[in-house]
Amino acid sequence: MIIASNRRDRDCQQRPIIMTSVRLPGNVLVAVMIACVATCYGFGLSLFPQIIPDMRKDLAFDYAFVGTVTGLVQFSSVAFAVLGTWLVHRIGAARTVVASVSLCGLCLSGIPIIDNLYGVAGLLMVAGATGASTFVPMINLASRVVRAEQRGFAMSLISSAPAFGVLINSALVAAYAGSGHWQMVWYLTGAATITLAIVTHILFGRAGLFDGGTSHETLASTAGASASLRSIMPWVVLIFALGFINGLMPYPYLTYLSPFLREELGYSVGFASWLWATIGAVGIGAGFAIGTISSRLGSRYAMLACYSSFLAAGALVVLDPSMELSILSGIFFSLGFYPIYGLLPAYVSHRATPRLAVTVLGICTVFQGIGGTTGNFFGGVIKTSTESFSGIYLAVAVTAAVAAAMTILLPKDQSGQAE
Repeated sequence: MIIASNRRDRDCQQRPIIMTSVRLPGNVLVAVMIACVATCYGFGLSLFPQIIPDMRKDLAFDYAFVGTVTGLVQFSSVAFAVLGTWLVHRIGAARTVVASVSLCGLCLSGIPIIDNLYGVAGLLMVAGATGASTFVPMINLASRVVRAEQRGFAMSLISSAPAFGVLINSALVAAYAGSGHWQMVWYLTGAATITLAIVTHILFGRAGLFDGGTSHETLASTAGASASLRSIMPWVVLIFALGFINGLMPYPYLTYLSPFLREELGYSVGFASWLWATIGAVGIGAGFAIGTISSRLGSRYAMLACYSSFLAAGALVVLDPSMELSILSGIFFSLGFYPIYGLLPAYVSHRATPRLAVTVLGICTVFQGIGGTTGNFFGGVIKTSTESFSGIYLAVAVTAAVAAAMTILLPKDQSGQAE
């Protein structure tokens, strides 16, 4: 009897967290993680670009202000990436996520209340930056609740989560902003985000994710992985450079998309909202498609597919910004945009321990924020100097080609060690 009892105890200890937290299965926890990223990136970061033309009518700001604010949002993401990395090591990944989602909801709710441009800019900066402090802990949580062979797939789904937010944004903008009630969009998204923070706190608590432990599976799956930055330095420099490009290239595409469509090309708010909805809908499927490539062929090939999609998206807009090709461009962009942010951490998770992976992801997010600041700033400069948005999309295509070449130089995923 005693031997059997001891054996059962050992079996329970050797099971991963997704098995020992019997109240919640692993797929529910991944769904909660997806929802958190969807709100902080989808609402906090991606809503403002959709609603720029409508807010400009009431608040009377120009595109220099747009470029500055969106650039500062990326800059503040740098600070929140550093803060998020520090908080993960201090208070744990789960608490960091809950705090970030809560802060995002409060900022979203406050934007329509303040009529001062500087106050609005400050809230936009914080709301957009919470995406960084929400996403940085995800590689830690995923390492605890997802098996190693499925981690690339799960991280692709998590990084594609903002597509859900974009899809909701487009519906809300079409319903309220088009009729002059853009404030209602912020109220609704803010309330939804605060509600999610409460639900997440409850579910993470029931799953035991507020505990600081690491599953035995996580330790086993990374037994052959590198444990110090110095040991991964030959290839991690490329990862940091790709993190910078992941901010530099995609964000200007999104930031200036609605103004390009509605003000330069003369398309209706309905078409612009429908195109944003298409980007969101395709992004949902992109996580599954690119995640499958990552699981079967490795993260490198999945990243190469993403950068090829960016190249096609930028080239199509430059060649012919007709309605048909604009939609096709949005589809290609969405195929690459949402999964790419999960592929870098998935790649790192196969070659480094979970603790080191969080640090690398935090540094990557810092570079991503710097890249986004740079991209949005020069996007505004291009528009001002050329009086057209087309140059922005040419820059997207060129930068995507460079990123694809850098991806080819990365070492192969160490799947054998990680899995």
